[in-house]
Amino acid sequence: MLTLAQFQAQRKTYETQYFPASPGGPPAPRTIMVSSHIWWTELLAYAILNSGCNLLLYHPLYYLYTNPLGRDHFDLFWNKTLQDIRSYKVDLLLAGNTTALVPHPKTHELLHRAAGIPVVHYWWDEPRAKPPFAETLPSLTPDDYLAFLRDERTLNVFWDIDVLEEMRTFFNIHNSFHLPLATEPDLWPDLRLPLAQRPLDACFLGNCHFSANYVDTQSDPLLTWANAVIAHKQAHLDSPMIESLASVGPAPLVSSLYDSALTHDWTHRFRPWEILNAVWMHRSRNLMVQTAAHHLHGRLALIGKGWDAVGLRANSEHARENTGKIYALSKASLNLFGGCVHAGMPLRPFDIAASHGLIVTHYQRELPSLFEPGQECVAFRTPDEMLQQLDDILCNPAAYDAIATAGKQRTLRQHTWHHRVQKILTAAAERFPP
Repeated sequence: MLTLAQFQAQRKTYETQYFPASPGGPPAPRTIMVSSHIWWTELLAYAILNSGCNLLLYHPLYYLYTNPLGRDHFDLFWNKTLQDIRSYKVDLLLAGNTTALVPHPKTHELLHRAAGIPVVHYWWDEPRAKPPFAETLPSLTPDDYLAFLRDERTLNVFWDIDVLEEMRTFFNIHNSFHLPLATEPDLWPDLRLPLAQRPLDACFLGNCHFSANYVDTQSDPLLTWANAVIAHKQAHLDSPMIESLASVGPAPLVSSLYDSALTHDWTHRFRPWEILNAVWMHRSRNLMVQTAAHHLHGRLALIGKGWDAVGLRANSEHARENTGKIYALSKASLNLFGGCVHAGMPLRPFDIAASHGLIVTHYQRELPSLFEPGQECVAFRTPDEMLQQLDDILCNPAAYDAIATAGKQRTLRQHTWHHRVQKILTAAAERFPP
């Protein structure tokens, strides 16, 4: 097996590369193409290679729309991609988000259909947003986009169970399955420092994407609706978001100032979800970080962009290679959510645990199936509970050493990208038998 360091030493960023599963030996029976555009899909690619498959690691296919060179020479690159898929005998295409969602500008045929192979979209960001091709192909509508997602040779993977259910209920996306995110243990330090000896009291690593204070001050009907949905969700964190949406009723788009006049416009179609996510982010991240920072009086190590918009000063905009050290040197590592996280766990708690950090997380519906509260993580449901948990940890950090250790052991046992790749390959084989 290739080590992560060996893989990274060979990797040429944003370049197409072929990695045989057994260099110098007989070729593996299958080749998987990964169209990579963000570092976690690189880790997926590494896990695929070590699973015994040949790997064709490709440049992001959405460059055909976002890069002027790709747009100007679309057919050239389209045909080159098809040629590569065939010459390397690729039998599955995997990508994050809409990276590999490529319709031809003239025929609207999807690239993977033209290649005769299935595709897996592993969704990291919000799936209810304008895809890259919409910027250069104005003739394609949201209905076309959703039809592409429903394509019979497409499998959509959602790491958030609420989002999976929402996509099925409201958009008829049933060719999907749920798979949590993961981590790569080799990326993270193994300091094993007792909590009492850690110099940082608490940390949060994440951006303030924008200030959403307006959700508390404006009386627009769409905001009133979103606030009601999120209030219901906050009171029923063990229940699906679709139940909160059903309890409040349909979004009042027609009477909202946030509505678009164009019936089939992207903004009109997905605006309710954008507003809902903004309210949820305001309550589950911005306000939580403000509350923790004010309570700890400067003892919260805050790393990320945009916090000045809500009156906070971050220690740094980026942690980069120090991310794991910060988790390993903090008595409490907060996990708070962005707006598109309705029930699942982002990458952060897995990375915290892999660094032997103590996960202190806002409770979510999926949490007990990933980390057991009180045994493998510390969980809270309200800002007051968060502050109480932080106070307890800082007053008696040694009492939480076993929880940090158990969280790391659970991660190594069940939550690596190797574990996730096995499930992706199994699900793809069941849906697309040879």
